[in-house]
Amino acid sequence: MVIISQYREERDEDGIIHIISEEEIACPICAGILKVIGIRGRRRIDCAGNKETLIIRRLRCLPCRRIHHELPDGVIPYKRHSAETIEKIISGDVDDVCCDFVTESRIKAWWAGMYMYFKNVLASLQMKYGAMFSSSLTPREIVRAVVNANYWVHTRSASMSG
Repeated sequence: MVIISQYREERDEDGIIHIISEEEIACPICAGILKVIGIRGRRRIDCAGNKETLIIRRLRCLPCRRIHHELPDGVIPYKRHSAETIEKIISGDVDDVCCDFVTESRIKAWWAGMYMYFKNVLASLQMKYGAMFSSSLTPREIVRAVVNANYWVHTRSASMSG
């Protein structure tokens, strides 16, 4: 997967949001050229509790043949709630967030558990590539750097036995 920050959202008559990328991205694994091979739906819950369907592009890297999904930076991989909602929960500004206490607790626990890993990935990228990161990065900026460097932790391999 790759996360883009330069895009526009176009809503069709059914309320489905199409994500239109306005940036060139490379494969996070081999830096190869990515070719569009299709689209798929992705659900997101916004701060008001509205469920939205996003249409995102599926991309194949020509050299390494891996498939990636192009996510807008308003989405955190493998999370249902929008990046804006997650940022508000992490910062403690939950007055206008429409989710229950259990969901808030799970998001806070996920962030607390992953934060040190994210900081170490950013430090590694800084040492390895000389990348400069501000000390006041937002969670969505941290997630974008980790994902696009191909260091996102997921459990997909756990379900791919045999």
